[in-house]
Amino acid sequence: MSKQLKNWLREDVKRRIGNDRDVIVLRLDKFTVAGANDLRGSLRKQGARMTVLRNRVARKAFDELGIVGAGEMLKGMSAIAYGGKDGLPAVSRVVTEWTKKNKDSGLKVLGGSLDGQALTAPEIEALASLPGKQELLAMIASAVSAPMQTIASQVNEMIAGVARAVDAVREQKEKAA
Repeated sequence: MSKQLKNWLREDVKRRIGNDRDVIVLRLDKFTVAGANDLRGSLRKQGARMTVLRNRVARKAFDELGIVGAGEMLKGMSAIAYGGKDGLPAVSRVVTEWTKKNKDSGLKVLGGSLDGQALTAPEIEALASLPGKQELLAMIASAVSAPMQTIASQVNEMIAGVARAVDAVREQKEKAA
């Protein structure tokens, strides 16, 4: 392969990755076109992508982009999954679920890179088990609203207590009169 073609491929990898420095590295042994299309469709629903790589070209592109640790994982037929609305946790969730459903597909998660740190395959699976952005926002909202609901009910109880006391005093004065 000519040097010019390798440079073009390296620039293409860098352009595709863009600002997404967080990637999951995949090994594609006995991976079919139908499997690739199915996985790409699942990733596309999350706004993510999968790109098959030429290892040596991708290693140089990763070094230039500052993607730590991912280049060393590239062996055999490799691809990366990246992007997405919710970032690497959502991508890892899609890839992990897909590999569990399609155990004999030939796809294997090798690891990845997140915020400049290399991740192993078990760490990617752990990342996939974390709740998504919407679930986290719901958890935060309920955690914030619970104390406010408690305070509101206590204030309401105090006001009701004052109203009962005033009503009791009124009834006493009516009986006395």
